[in-house]
Amino acid sequence: MIALFWLVLATAFTGAFAASASSRPRLFSAKSRLSLALAGLDAAVTLVVLHAFGPWNDVSPLWWLVPVTIGAFGVGAAVMTWPNLPTLRPDRPVWLTIVFGVPHLTLLFGILGVALA
Repeated sequence: MIALFWLVLATAFTGAFAASASSRPRLFSAKSRLSLALAGLDAAVTLVVLHAFGPWNDVSPLWWLVPVTIGAFGVGAAVMTWPNLPTLRPDRPVWLTIVFGVPHLTLLFGILGVALA
């Protein structure tokens, strides 16, 4: 049962990345290249951490392909969307982007470092 919860969590993070990589202007679509890259890093770190610590003996290994396939779709959509996005959000000052971006990256790499150590 816990493995199913972890699988849903992995699918949610990769699904959020795939939705943000969509080229259609929607609520969840990325507003800049930086936000798209951070969403991709969120999905990748989530997959690595959950794969390393998840109790995957309870579910079939084929179920792991669901979030991985969604993440791969997100990467493909991000490649197609990337040229159309600005580098930084035009409606947000650069200092605010740095204030939110640096702790985000620090947290992601910290989690990844602890998970792989």
